[in-house]
Amino acid sequence: MCKFVVHTIVLITLVILISACGPTATPAPPTAPPKATAVPSAPTQTPAPPKATSTLLAPSVTPETSPGDRGTWVIMFEGPDYGAFLGIVLTEDGNVLAVGATNHLHVPPYSGDALLMKLTLEGDVLWERTWGGEGYEQALSVVLADDGGYYVFGETDSHGAGDRDFFLLKITADGIEEWFKTYGQARREWPYGMIRLSNGDLLIHGFTTSPGSGRDQYAVRVRPDGEVIWEYTTAIPGEELVLDALETAEGDLVLAVSIAEDGALVKLDANGNVLWTQRYELAGWQYASQIAQTDDGGFLLAGFSMSSRQADTWLARCTTTGELEWQTSFGESGRDDYGTSLIRLEDGTYLIGGIGNGVLLSRVDQDGNVLWRRSLVGKTVYGSMALIELADGGYLVAGLIQITNGRSYDAIILRTDAEGQVGE
Repeated sequence: MCKFVVHTIVLITLVILISACGPTATPAPPTAPPKATAVPSAPTQTPAPPKATSTLLAPSVTPETSPGDRGTWVIMFEGPDYGAFLGIVLTEDGNVLAVGATNHLHVPPYSGDALLMKLTLEGDVLWERTWGGEGYEQALSVVLADDGGYYVFGETDSHGAGDRDFFLLKITADGIEEWFKTYGQARREWPYGMIRLSNGDLLIHGFTTSPGSGRDQYAVRVRPDGEVIWEYTTAIPGEELVLDALETAEGDLVLAVSIAEDGALVKLDANGNVLWTQRYELAGWQYASQIAQTDDGGFLLAGFSMSSRQADTWLARCTTTGELEWQTSFGESGRDDYGTSLIRLEDGTYLIGGIGNGVLLSRVDQDGNVLWRRSLVGKTVYGSMALIELADGGYLVAGLIQITNGRSYDAIILRTDAEGQVGE
């Protein structure tokens, strides 16, 4: 059975930005966040001031059920308290924790808090909380901690050293704040993601800004208590963003980087020293927003490609030393879409989520063959921002629904079957 549920605090009208026959109005790719001028102040990696966590009761709703036969569901969270789900993790008790923003914005004025929500695998809300201060916060990633709690990573301009900084929030299994720390300098830092490393450390990454050099690669390795082990950055004129990262079996770190209009990989050792860099200077504009490993120790890249004024999902495979083996792109003719999430599946294939016309899912093999491609739920702009493979072979997809490009979004989470479908 496929369950469609809408959570609404204040009912708003969806503005359809993609019609069945019209061009897409796809949100700008993550290489183009707005610049800002910061007021200089001292850098910080400090414990939190008084706690900023507030609890929201789960809204009371009546599920709207549609017939189906696959045990799938779709839940949309509408209104001013729900902007996007950007990260998701399975919990130790067999449920799921989704994180995101009450107000997901790409343009000022910025306001809103980080959104934390625990749900069952049947889509029932167990609890939800917000976290933030007087400014703007949103959570982009979440991972499990050894004690059963969670690390939540995102951005804040309520706390920290300057314009906007990284935050790392440690919460209990019940979502109660234990501590948080911020990372960054007096100017702007922009986060993209976090991974948990094999020894329990965390790697958080994005970009930092500095006078005269623009936007620089930025990655920070921290201990489980949030203390900085090392920081990695560059100071090269132009724009270099760390969009994703993974840890190899040897304990090295590989960063997926956007450099101007090119994709690149940077390999660091466990101490943050650069081992090699590979930049892919191809025709047009492309970059990898996501990276995963292949069976032979190489890398599969998924992200953004643009040529002839159309955005498509870019897919590439690289050797263990980052040399490009092949690259391709795919998408729907006449419509913009691109890859925003990627996971390796148990059978060695990969699931790619995207931004585009409908909730986009594509399953590909290690040779770049598209096994199937789905556009689910509707014909407006959706973003599949985080993915989980379930034990039954189905998938959880967390993301956003575009209401007004750059300014207004709602949150969505759905469970599909093993073929990426949600029933009738």
